[in-house]
Amino acid sequence: MILPCVLLVLIIPLYLWSRWYEPRCYELNRHTIRMDKALGASLKVLHLSDIHFAGKIRALDQFFDRIAAEDVDLVFLTGDVIDHEKGIPSCVENLKKLKPRIGKYAVFGNHDYYNYRLSDCFKHHFPGQGVPESLNPIERLAEGYADAGVHLLKNETVEILNGRTPLLIHGLDDPTTGKANLRTTMKNFDPEKINLLLTHTIDVFLDIGEGEIDVSFSGHSHGGQVRMPYYGAVLTHTMMGRAYAAGIIRHQGATCVVSRGMGSSRYTPVRFLCRPEALLIEIHGS
Repeated sequence: MILPCVLLVLIIPLYLWSRWYEPRCYELNRHTIRMDKALGASLKVLHLSDIHFAGKIRALDQFFDRIAAEDVDLVFLTGDVIDHEKGIPSCVENLKKLKPRIGKYAVFGNHDYYNYRLSDCFKHHFPGQGVPESLNPIERLAEGYADAGVHLLKNETVEILNGRTPLLIHGLDDPTTGKANLRTTMKNFDPEKINLLLTHTIDVFLDIGEGEIDVSFSGHSHGGQVRMPYYGAVLTHTMMGRAYAAGIIRHQGATCVVSRGMGSSRYTPVRFLCRPEALLIEIHGS
């Protein structure tokens, strides 16, 4: 009789914490990256991923007010910004708050394209499953991005200037649902310029050559959402292993920025030892 009572005393606070408290404890985490190439003035990038807008959340609106006050050069969105179509109005409203010096750039993720049912979310954890049948109104989201001043990249590259330094931003369409075309995206690769990659998942580095990318930005893994002390992410959603579930990682000559994300699927709205985050990355050249 004592053991069930003890378990109950432990489980209830843990559930309340992971379901109702930690998912709303948004962090703005700052990191500095140094590249071997010349950059001129340092570059400040606000990286947002896996927000999973599904309606209006007051704490999330307030967090956007906070990050909108940051002085940044670029905003990068790396997919799963919505969970279903009801999130589009809040998504657009909050993205309009962001005023970077150079611009806002985005790629799509799997949840942007598809409205996952509970059975789809279950199958999503296993290899070989098909894509969900229920679609999100992706054109409405693309129109919302345009309204918010966000440049959507679908297997294409844009060149921008940081002062006099040219930067190539390669935007890869969602790899997890087979919409990515890496070679088309990278056809404008230039080793003499700085090459930045936006991709929903870091798994594309299984097919990227050494030195092709200087800095990449991705998400998808949510950092695992549930992490255990001394073990890390329970589920990683990456074929590259637990070490690639979140953080700043060196791989194939690139610095890979992998976000824990800011939200979760509506069917698994829990986080434990894995607070939602936005990343402010300051990039310095040689």
